[in-house]
Amino acid sequence: MKKQLWLFGAIALILSSCSSDENSPLQEIDSTLPKTISYVYPSIYLGTNSKGTLTYDGNKILNIIKEDSKTIFTYNGDVIIKQEEFDIENGKEIKNEEVSYSYENGKLKTKVFREDISVEYPDGYYIDKVVYTHNSNGTISYIDYTVDNIKKTESKSGEGTLTYKDGNLIKVEEKSGSSTTTLVFEYDSKKNPLKNILGFNLLLNEIDGFGTNNIVKTTRTTTEFPNPSVYLTTYIYNDASYPTKHTSFDGGGKNIEYEIEYTY
Repeated sequence: MKKQLWLFGAIALILSSCSSDENSPLQEIDSTLPKTISYVYPSIYLGTNSKGTLTYDGNKILNIIKEDSKTIFTYNGDVIIKQEEFDIENGKEIKNEEVSYSYENGKLKTKVFREDISVEYPDGYYIDKVVYTHNSNGTISYIDYTVDNIKKTESKSGEGTLTYKDGNLIKVEEKSGSSTTTLVFEYDSKKNPLKNILGFNLLLNEIDGFGTNNIVKTTRTTTEFPNPSVYLTTYIYNDASYPTKHTSFDGGGKNIEYEIEYTY
């Protein structure tokens, strides 16, 4: 079972640098970070409304706290090596999910997702492993494995390719069995609300919808349904070009699937 932790939306951390001309003024580093992220659904049948509060140490994210859950991030230097999600029940935190990351030459190499962690299954009842290969042409290939929770044996469950441009994920091709799904993304020229969080730029497609800019159009095709489904997203921006409201529409473009509200 493959699942992302509650994050939202892979990435480019943009830090301004000093000019080589010593007479030029220093450029200001953009340290804008979201303080809260709220999901709003028009119907209870589409999802449950939630509000997450984000805490940082500088530009390192420490945790995301919601009414019924808490996600904690662990760094090694400037890279994120672990996410842990806890359910909150009657004030008690119970660990349910974990994602661990390893890197090679400064790039993401593996991601291991563990779900339904318990005393009986301390390593998780569901375990999913992804291995990434950074290709010479700039694309990133990955192989997805399902891991047996007892024997720890790995079985290939899918594979795919990620294509990036200017810090934005513009194409995903994913194969599972005889089926291929292709996603193509188009972006605005504004600033992604998460782009300044340290380490997010290395997590690739782990963070849904993340990039230098914001997705405005998603086109999805599959082997079984070659006619494309098109999903549109609109934004309201503040004076600094960061979105304060994100509205996602269904494939027909008329009905709202959900909205996201940001405060900084």
